[in-house]
Amino acid sequence: MAAYAALIMPVEWPRYLALTLMSLAVVVGYRKGRGASAGSGPSPAWTNIPLVALAIISMGPSLCAAILYLTYRFGLVQPPAPGYRLGSFVYFLPADFALINWAFVPLYVVCRIWPDRDGARLAMWLSVVAMSIPCAVLFGLAPEMLSSARDAGQGIGIIEAVLMWSPIAAMVPGVASMIIDAGTAWMSVLMALAGFLPMLGLIGWLLGQFAGRAVRKELGRPRIFKADEPKA
Repeated sequence: MAAYAALIMPVEWPRYLALTLMSLAVVVGYRKGRGASAGSGPSPAWTNIPLVALAIISMGPSLCAAILYLTYRFGLVQPPAPGYRLGSFVYFLPADFALINWAFVPLYVVCRIWPDRDGARLAMWLSVVAMSIPCAVLFGLAPEMLSSARDAGQGIGIIEAVLMWSPIAAMVPGVASMIIDAGTAWMSVLMALAGFLPMLGLIGWLLGQFAGRAVRKELGRPRIFKADEPKA
């Protein structure tokens, strides 16, 4: 199990390539958003919420681990029996969590470029909430990130594997074997791309769009008041 946990997110170049592409997409979305809003004023502040959520989910668990480390260090909290240390998990897991939650980046780009789209704001909120709720479990990994036990990291690997579970690989024959055959270096990236978190975000976006269009259609429908009714 420990060996499997170590293979969940290997430190190899495909992961860093994916993170680089995510960063470039953020830059493109920011610049395109500035160009799209040149004639109508600055983009609304709510378009930055997907990036804020991504930063909190990615770096929040490590920040909690750092705070917990200080409480151990100053004797405010009793450390576990195996001991504790500020190890590599605290430094490297933010990149892993960011890759797992890559779908926040295209959500930011879409909201940045088309903030006036029907139901865009509601769709953004539904999408952010749908993808954020499952990731709340990551904040509970702070104690294990500091643990110096021999089997430390098993729980982290299991949680990452669950968050990267792919419904596509489970439903479409041959997809799982293609991901496995791609090799360890690419497997984590492909699992994150085909995971269920992006699907939750897409469902939230579509529901928000549908609700926004329905509300706009209802508001645009002409209404007949009693004062306007023809007299008999």
